[in-house]
Amino acid sequence: MRKVLRKAKRFLKASTPILLLAISLGYILYTRLTGSTLLETPSIDEMKVYGPLLLPLIYVATYIARAWAPLLFAYILAGFINEFIPRHVLVERFSSTRLSSYLLAALFAPLLAVCSCVMIPVFAGLVYSGAGIGPATAFLFAAPAANLIAITLTADLVSWRIAIARFVAALAIATLVGYAVARTPWAQRLEKRFGSRATQRAKVVEVKRSLCTRLWQSFLFSCYLAKTILPYMLLGIAIASYVHAYVPPTLVSTYLRGFLGIVLGALIGVPMYTPTCVEVFLVNALKHLGMAPSAALAFLIGAPITSIPAILGISRVVGWGIAVLYIVLAIVGAIAAGILYHIAVGSVW
Repeated sequence: MRKVLRKAKRFLKASTPILLLAISLGYILYTRLTGSTLLETPSIDEMKVYGPLLLPLIYVATYIARAWAPLLFAYILAGFINEFIPRHVLVERFSSTRLSSYLLAALFAPLLAVCSCVMIPVFAGLVYSGAGIGPATAFLFAAPAANLIAITLTADLVSWRIAIARFVAALAIATLVGYAVARTPWAQRLEKRFGSRATQRAKVVEVKRSLCTRLWQSFLFSCYLAKTILPYMLLGIAIASYVHAYVPPTLVSTYLRGFLGIVLGALIGVPMYTPTCVEVFLVNALKHLGMAPSAALAFLIGAPITSIPAILGISRVVGWGIAVLYIVLAIVGAIAAGILYHIAVGSVW
């Protein structure tokens, strides 16, 4: 009897992430096909009636009621990816001498739902394990700029056009930034220092585990991501509620439009640290106040990457030369993306 109960418990634990993924995906498809949601959400003017103390609470509750399915889907999927893709494959496939390594790094990084500061330990692990500095840098850029959760939220809250532009631009910029960094003498010296470790390290021996155990571990990682990211997200939503409700529209329409708006959008992420996904809520609030889509795109690409904490953390791993170059190229890339979007699409969200 106990053996049967243990098996049942193990099966229920293993099926939890699969069930949650199916529920969230089903709800997403339902809302997209029918164009309706199960809960009606109030407008910002209706929320303002409750005053500045209750406003952020209502704003957060409104968001959760509307966006719980995309969030749940993204977190569960990120857990699957983390558990079922071998980590050592990343290091073995990253080499600064192959262009495919940059593309692989840029394409794989969006599957990780992490911000720039959380990515730094992963980046350090790649560098110290002998991976090429260039692909590792592309990986460092793409993860916060175009991760799965951020792109999903951008499409859901801001615009599907901006989401596509953000994803494509982030991958292109990540590849170019990584390639440029790899050509510097600083990167080449680092690769010589750590490269010998890669040739001498033993192959990683993976411990064989049952499918049920791995499914449960993937769910635990999803919970870890939620615990790590959601508090910052909820704080960001609360802050965005005040921006959405009380920032004068004339201020936004004056300074966050045109070329100046694009430059400011790419630069304001340096003093204002925005953990992953928080930038989406800020843009969603500023969008209603007149922020230009080109400035929004520059902010969405630059803000999660170009923060002071990120600069300090990166400098500890690869030195100030590469850290400063990385941040400068990231800002230039964000500005370029905003300009190109303005030329190609104009003011269309």
